[in-house]
Parts: sequence; structure tokens; C-alpha cells
Amino acid sequence: MEELEAIHRAGLRDVERVKSVPNTRINSDAVLQFPRQAQFHPLKYLNGLARVIVDLGGRIFTGTRVVAVEDGERVQIKTSDGHIVTAQAAVVATNCPINDRVVIHSKQATYVVCLRVTANVDHALFWDTASTAEEEKKEVGPVPYHYVRFARDERGDVLMVGGEDHKTGQAEDCARRFVKLEHWTRDRFPFVSEMTDHWSGQVMEPVDGVAYIGRNPGDKNVYVVTGDSGNGITHGILAGILIVDLIAGRENPWANLYDPSRKTLQPRVLADYIAENANVAAQFRDYVTPGSAKSADEIKPAQGALLRHGMKKIAAYRDDNGTLHAFSAVCPHLQCVVRWNACEKTWDCPCHGSRFDALGCVLNGPAVSDLKRAEVPES
Repeated sequence: MEELEAIHRAGLRDVERVKSVPNTRINSDAVLQFPRQAQFHPLKYLNGLARVIVDLGGRIFTGTRVVAVEDGERVQIKTSDGHIVTAQAAVVATNCPINDRVVIHSKQATYVVCLRVTANVDHALFWDTASTAEEEKKEVGPVPYHYVRFARDERGDVLMVGGEDHKTGQAEDCARRFVKLEHWTRDRFPFVSEMTDHWSGQVMEPVDGVAYIGRNPGDKNVYVVTGDSGNGITHGILAGILIVDLIAGRENPWANLYDPSRKTLQPRVLADYIAENANVAAQFRDYVTPGSAKSADEIKPAQGALLRHGMKKIAAYRDDNGTLHAFSAVCPHLQCVVRWNACEKTWDCPCHGSRFDALGCVLNGPAVSDLKRAEVPES
């Protein structure tokens, strides 16, 4: 009831509590129904946005890796090719900021499955935030949840279901999580058949549940947008208004709420912040633990493993042709040891969520450089 009351205070007076969800096996007296839901195609929206930017004189560059954003009266943006772009202001909207080593969010790996829809049912968006009292007591950070939406491919409708989150690089049971998501879906939505796709991604979870949109802490002309918690399109639109106002020196009613420099002493938020930092510190134990394989001979084609080579940890991957590729297992961001993600064939950093492909090339920040190549350890 507290959530419904808060929704009504926000002005959504036609949201109501119902006892079930049509066309599903979801029966609960704790269902909140939002009428007049709408859904749009994110890529079509992005294409339209890009066209408007170009029509207004903006320029869009792809395939360029930024490695540093330096504040000053004129901001300097440095690229991996050695180029420098100067500007009055810069906005780092890279999902995970690459310009600041201060951790202002945790990075959660999330899983998605798609199942074919076999009946003509009305489209809707669903969020499941249910958890038992015991689960809530154990949880530090986001409470377990599921998110569901419809999509369409060349054959018709599919149901996309996500959840089973965990901190990036801190779980090795991805196959089990996909299975759990599939079972959860089939138990509640009788109109699905075969699975069509599955993948994992990353969600930025702010420690207090509110995104960080505004001036980067300690900077004058560098701004950030992060901590989207799965609401990136909404926050992107909001940031386009809020940050433009800040750059132009105008007041904005949302500035304090989303300020990346904000402080809060709420007990739950403070406990989460302390636990997050303790969690990061604990990952450095990987420096003294054995490797996940005793020798390179144990690594099968298309698989990777950590090897101990003297005082060093080596990230070793054997490709489909049997060739072994070796890299330093130390993430170039803040020197944590990466771990192998068998489902996505990536090296994931358990501290701040950087990800690298099987051959050590950086895929996701905050790291801005690849894993360093290393000698192949002798068996």
C-alpha cells in the first residue's frame, strides 16, 4: 500500500491495485496496474535522434576510443589515436564513466531470455519486485526482481524476460541463471513456447536508487550520466534537458535530486555503500589464490581460465583452432584480477565491471585499454 500511496502522490491517480494479471498465472493481491501503457522501438528512436542532431549542425563520430577527459577552462578529450578535442564542456554518457576513478555505483550483470509467444495477447510491461522477508534481510543492494516486455522478430511476438542479477564477474553459474529465468517465465506465462534467444548485459545500480546526472564531482566543465538502473532511455532524455541547463547556467528543478556529488546518511544507503566498498576490496584476494586451471593443457578450445605463473595471474584463452592466447589477468583500470565468463566468452572484472573479449580487447569501461599480452605459461 505504501508504494501505491506514493504513486498517487506523484499524480498517477488512475493506478489501481488488482488481484490478478490477465492471460497469466500471476495471482496476487499485490498487483499494481498502470493503465494506458505505451512502448516504442529504441533503435528507431535513436535513429531519429541522430538525424535531428545532424540536421541541427551536430556531428557524430563512431569507432573512436576516448581514453581521457580532462577538466579545465577548456576541456580536453584525448583519444587512443593520439588526437585531442577541446570543448567548452564535455558530457561522459558512456553508461559507466571512464573519466573518474570514484565508484558511485555498482555494476550488476543481468540475464535475459526470449520465448516465442503462441497466442494473441495484449502487450504490456511487467515488473516483479516480490521477495520474501528473509531475502530482504540478506540482500545488500537491489532486491531481486524480474522485468518483462514484448518484442517482435520476423516470425512474430516474443516475450523478453530479464533478471537473476549479480555483481559483474562475481558468479560462475550463468547457465543455471538462464534456466531459472526460463522456469520462472513458463510458470507464469502460459502462452510461450520455445526459447529464441538469451544473453547477458550490465545494469548500473546507484547506491541510493537515483541516477547520477550532472557535474562530475570535483570538476567544473565535465558532466556525467550514469546509474541508470535499467532506465537509460528515460534518463537520457532527462539528462538532455538537465545538463544543457547546467552548461547554460540556468536553474533546473531536478539538479539537486540527481547531483552526482549528493550525500545521504540514510541507514540502508550507508550500509550498502560500506558493503559495496568492502566487496570491491575483497576481490583483491585473487592475487594470492591458485588459478582456475593448473596448466594450459586443461583449457579446451573456445574456453578460458586463469593460470598462476609465479607471482602473476595469466588470463589464458584457447581458440577454436587450438591456439593459446595469454594476457595479464590484471584489469588496467584499478588492478583487480579478471575472471572468465564462460557464457559470454569474456574476461570480467569483479571490482568495477570492466569487460574484455576472449582476446583481451576492452568491451566495457571503466577500463579504456586492453589487457596486456603475456607469455604463454609453460605446462
